[in-house]
Amino acid sequence: MSELPEYMKAIVYYAPYDVRTESRKTPTIIDPSDVILKVKYSGLCGSDLHSYRGHIKGPVDTIIGHEFLGTVVAKGSEILDSEFKIGEDVLSTFTIQCGVCWYCKHGYSGQCVKTNTFGKIGLDGGQAEYVRVPYAKSTLIKKPTSKDDTVDDSVYVLMADIFITGYYGVKKILNNLKNESSQSAVKQDISDITILQLGLGPVGLCALRVLKHFGFKKIVCIDNVPSRLQEAKALGAYQTINFETDGDAIKKFIESETDGVGFDAILEVVGSSAALKTAYDSVRRNGFISSLGMAHGPLPFDGLECYLKNINISFGRCHAWSLFPEALELFEVMKGDFKHFIDHKTGLDQSKEAFELFDTHKVNKVVFDLT
Repeated sequence: MSELPEYMKAIVYYAPYDVRTESRKTPTIIDPSDVILKVKYSGLCGSDLHSYRGHIKGPVDTIIGHEFLGTVVAKGSEILDSEFKIGEDVLSTFTIQCGVCWYCKHGYSGQCVKTNTFGKIGLDGGQAEYVRVPYAKSTLIKKPTSKDDTVDDSVYVLMADIFITGYYGVKKILNNLKNESSQSAVKQDISDITILQLGLGPVGLCALRVLKHFGFKKIVCIDNVPSRLQEAKALGAYQTINFETDGDAIKKFIESETDGVGFDAILEVVGSSAALKTAYDSVRRNGFISSLGMAHGPLPFDGLECYLKNINISFGRCHAWSLFPEALELFEVMKGDFKHFIDHKTGLDQSKEAFELFDTHKVNKVVFDLT
């Protein structure tokens, strides 16, 4: 570690609307499973806004950021050269996980008994020049060798959380439809399945691209940011709705396109009570709600309502490590579709401005460029 600087730049959370770029000690190896990365790119995620806006308790005096990739510059004694070499570029999941507990072994790494999220209480994040990665063997993966020179490596910040979370939400819908189809005498073509997607932030747009990849056609997307709605159209949304200007559009679609039955599945990517209520009201009986949004309020429906409508609901954060290999394989196929997705690159010193621009929807995706 002697070749690394004693101090580094990092973005630190102090209070709602108060993030600061300051000097912090460069992290060092603490456990044998650790790796230290020199960060190349670090993203600003929509979930960062929950604490930024004061909706949930923030990680006071903690380096934030859970989307990053970088170069291995130091590693603990457990990390073999066959796993990660000094100087090798790697991607990271947004969570850490031990890789050996019951949940990790059964494909539910998001519930690992030792998990934490980078940039949350107890684990410094990657909006910094260097970051310590615990349980590196089950948190990092080697960066693929790119064959597309038109896409720079910053696009891989999407794999840390945004793309894989969107993929997770879609996979849950696919699994539910497969299970439903196995129990039904009527087989429905995937192109006829109606999907209502609530939210077109970065996760939502990635999810829409994945839905299209798997053959879904009747995808109705809702948001109130015109640029997001335009992007959804470009990605192939069947219909887009601005909920602020066309509040009756969902009911009209249900009547005209589903004979009043409702949507087969809902992909909820907001987390607000209003979005969850719309999801409940719009899904058909025995339908499926895949909720990716980080909800932090009371549910706008109760157990009896779900019972009477036979609603199937899946909440929870993505099992990123468990899904990473298959999601990365898909991402490699379509990453060119996201090369314009990152529309604001900046340095760590511009943290205050970057958060303000992202919070007010003036930019789509922010990446801190440390190359």
